[in-house]
Amino acid sequence: MDVSPALLSDDGVFAAIAEVEASLRALHVRRLRLLAEVLRRGLDADAYRRLVRADTREVKRWTAQVTLFLPSTSPTGQPLPPLHPVTGAVLEELSDGHLTELARAISLRLPDGSEEILVEAARSVEPKAVRQLADRIRDRAEQDRVDEVDEPAADPGDVLHLRDLPGGRLEFFGELSAETGARFTAMLEPLAAPRPDGPRDAARRRGEAFADLISLASRSTDLPSEAGERPHISVTIDHDTLRRGVGHALLDGDRHLSAAQARRIACDAKILPVVLGGDSEVLDLGRAKRTVSVAQRRALHARDRGCAFPGCHRPPKWCDAHHVRHWADGGSTDLSNLVLLCRTHHSLIHHSQWHITTTGGTPTFIPPRHIDPAQRPRQNLLHRPPAVAA
Repeated sequence: MDVSPALLSDDGVFAAIAEVEASLRALHVRRLRLLAEVLRRGLDADAYRRLVRADTREVKRWTAQVTLFLPSTSPTGQPLPPLHPVTGAVLEELSDGHLTELARAISLRLPDGSEEILVEAARSVEPKAVRQLADRIRDRAEQDRVDEVDEPAADPGDVLHLRDLPGGRLEFFGELSAETGARFTAMLEPLAAPRPDGPRDAARRRGEAFADLISLASRSTDLPSEAGERPHISVTIDHDTLRRGVGHALLDGDRHLSAAQARRIACDAKILPVVLGGDSEVLDLGRAKRTVSVAQRRALHARDRGCAFPGCHRPPKWCDAHHVRHWADGGSTDLSNLVLLCRTHHSLIHHSQWHITTTGGTPTFIPPRHIDPAQRPRQNLLHRPPAVAA
């Protein structure tokens, strides 16, 4: 007999939730196996859909999961392994949403080794984060295929279309290059921040911010600061890549650039190149200061590339510098004791039992036992996808 949730301890509530979720995942695998048998026997698929009260899109999604992740039978009756055994081996650990995103990722034809990375991520983050990670692996693979010799022809550059509307209004749409887009958002975001007396709709806030940006364009010295600095762009690249012009760079810690693009925009005095391995600025202030310096924040942007919490996609400019060991408890204001966290996860870390360590220079998070009894270490793969074979 089930015990009323009101009678459970705090740990008991979390244990019950984990048990229910495990049951739901097992039931979904059972549903897939039954659908596989319906398909194998050639039974009426529409009758199946009516029986489970699902719409056509749901059944199509489940059918894709059956095809990709369950064993099958050859026309001669011989058993065949799953087309994607890496996912098939952990089906009962993953939800319908995770399997949907893994099936979508397979359709993207990602490089070899991507499925292993995505499955490992799916065991600790929500389905949306798996989708974002798959998209970033795809974007990086596409960047690898760009021949730097032909790069000017491959890059359409900046395009803006204008159309006059009645009443003197102006409609515009277009496409910006990675460099111009980063400059644009670096100036727009501080102006589009939510205000108590401002619009709640994000599109309207950005529209007002754009109007402000136009009025400020002729007075660039009046542009607002953010995180102690004027709007800027950071390009992260290791010294050897910058020197040779072959390899990758990161624009504002998020978007991939070729080294050739990085070399071009590094010539702009308003671009701040963060060359990994350099020692031109003092980054470790020890106990001398509690607040993070501008130099340290740049280094954190280059290292963490956004909120370091597993599965969080928020960029560096939306994050705070968090002391792993609180300054008041004797923690130093050094990079080894700092991590970028968005406001949501900053609050979560302060009020929960998550622990943060550093592995190979990358922040690693240990979940509390009620989230993962094995307390497996987790890292945010969205900002730093593992390398995969081309």
